[in-house]
Amino acid sequence: MMKSAQIMRAKFARAWMRLVNTKLRVLAYCLWPARRPAAPRRVCVYRVGTIGDMICALPAIHSIRRAWPDAHLTLLTSPGPRGAPELGTLLDGLGWFDEIVTYYNEDLSGWRRQVEFVRGMRRRGFDAWIELPSVLMDTGDSGRILRNMIIARAAARWARGWQIGTVRMFRQAQTELLDFPDETDRLLAIVKQIGIEPVAAPTPLPVDDSTREAAVAMVAEIEAAGKPLVGIAPGAKRTTNRWPPNRFAEVARQLSRSGFSLVMFGGPGDFEVCRLIADAAEGGAAVNLAGRCSVAESCAVLARCKLLICNDSGVQHLAAAMGTPCVSLFAARDFGLRWRPHGTHHIAIRKDVPCHTCLVDECPYDNHCMKLIDTTEVLVEAVASLQQASGKEDIQPQ
Repeated sequence: MMKSAQIMRAKFARAWMRLVNTKLRVLAYCLWPARRPAAPRRVCVYRVGTIGDMICALPAIHSIRRAWPDAHLTLLTSPGPRGAPELGTLLDGLGWFDEIVTYYNEDLSGWRRQVEFVRGMRRRGFDAWIELPSVLMDTGDSGRILRNMIIARAAARWARGWQIGTVRMFRQAQTELLDFPDETDRLLAIVKQIGIEPVAAPTPLPVDDSTREAAVAMVAEIEAAGKPLVGIAPGAKRTTNRWPPNRFAEVARQLSRSGFSLVMFGGPGDFEVCRLIADAAEGGAAVNLAGRCSVAESCAVLARCKLLICNDSGVQHLAAAMGTPCVSLFAARDFGLRWRPHGTHHIAIRKDVPCHTCLVDECPYDNHCMKLIDTTEVLVEAVASLQQASGKEDIQPQ
């Protein structure tokens, strides 16, 4: 009986999403009835979010760039509040954009600033505007969707991209019975619906020689021992996404005994946790880079790692973009594994609990779903990934 009820809820959620998305397509057609321009001169891609959000969007943006190679391409983006983590100069190094416009929440405080922002977009005279929604929007985001469509209508002759992918009603049924593509595939599906052929973005992401040299210097001491590098990233934006530090420390201890050197990744706020984990590695086989390197330098170091073990955070997407396999540990708070790193060579671990898909930022049950992931399982998956990458079968935790 319970299973039948969940199936009905999932079917209702899927039908509701289809209805809303049909209405959004009709509204977009009414606002921009002309056909998609074959060769627009000026194009805006609107994508907001922090590091992981932007990395997941790169294949879709690359597809747009390939479809219109001669267009003046503007990226309009925001990480949210000033000081939030962002890709920064790494986007410049891609060579895809003629212009990058970055704004922060504080820049749009008050209606006067908002009006001036819209005027600035309008002055650019875009022929095409494509929004790549940063989350699986639900019907509660209707106000934001309409606001964005109004801005695009004022700024561009043609625009598309809006859709929802979840509804808050019956969210547990959606997780249990509906398939969610990873964020990269979801955005590629959007550009395909628009009529742009999706193509894979080049990997690894390009980093310049000076950045690569800086990365080599950061890990030179532990690389001198000749041991393969494994990255560990224990941080996450939400406390609900954090695996206990003592378990990361045990993983570090076991891997150091098995002949690996370890690199800790994170922001300045992760330094102390990373230090404790690095101290657990035996024989000084660890270096703590938390808060010590830029995003581009982190990418260069990740490219030198055989594996990254991490929580659900932006670092896993950086690793995926650099071609480094991940063992990613997921809370049960979100819709399935939709934020898993893109690619087939990654491993995502998520435990089911009765309160799954809660969408909370602070867990009232002491992160129970994360604590169900034990160190043995993580080590087994890490060793399997390392064996596959190296072609060796003699790697065993000590």
